[in-house]
Amino acid sequence: MPNERFRDEASHIYRALFGGEAPESLGRLYMAALESAPLAPWPQIDVCRLAAEGADLEAIELALRWREPRNALSQRFQVMTYLAEVRAEHYGTFINEERRFVRGILAPALHVGQSLYKWLKGRRLLKVHGIG
Repeated sequence: MPNERFRDEASHIYRALFGGEAPESLGRLYMAALESAPLAPWPQIDVCRLAAEGADLEAIELALRWREPRNALSQRFQVMTYLAEVRAEHYGTFINEERRFVRGILAPALHVGQSLYKWLKGRRLLKVHGIG
């Protein structure tokens, strides 16, 4: 059952980060990475349960990362990000080849606002779901 749990977990985390379903090969790599490297002991989170309850995993991860940078959920998100960034279909997500002066100025301001919203939402969700 651990393999099935990791596969479902990979799918939920991928959806939170990139939208859509995780490619099967990426799910296998995620499982192998988590089986070979220990996660931080805190917090003990059931990602699948949180996703089933409609929780914003990205918001929870951000709030946890602010509280404790080395936590199990952030490590899961980092593994998925590292595995996805080397895939050709994510090239445009991680690499910008176009010159966009105005967007380059406005985008960081927008991201600051989005991050603040996610952080506040995540803090609330930590309390709602009894995490930490």
